[in-house]
Amino acid sequence: MTRSDKLGEEAFLEALFEEERQARRPSGPEVSPELLARVMTDAETVQAGFDTAKLPERKAPPRPGLFAQLGAALGGWPAFAGLAAASVSGLLIGISPPESLSETAAYYTTEEAALYDPVSGFDFDLGEG
Repeated sequence: MTRSDKLGEEAFLEALFEEERQARRPSGPEVSPELLARVMTDAETVQAGFDTAKLPERKAPPRPGLFAQLGAALGGWPAFAGLAAASVSGLLIGISPPESLSETAAYYTTEEAALYDPVSGFDFDLGEG
């Protein structure tokens, strides 16, 4: 490609760019400065009314009650259900404990605790060290 070819291509590209610039220019009628001044005056009048408008007052949302706050702190209704089930189970076991639990608890509260060997089957394993 010679230098003259490059110059011809540049002139061709410049002509295409100029044609595109002409196509993008607005072809409508010119707006008079008086019309623009009136539009701006109307816009300023409307905007001045925005300053005098009062905003509605926002009311604070009502504060949740004690049980709602407690429920949110514990994790909601599923946590309340688990807490209630554990409470009822503890109460029932405390009122009428199973027989095996009563015997085991009795060993801890009497002098006969020395007779109870919790690791009776593992004597030799523990003795070997």
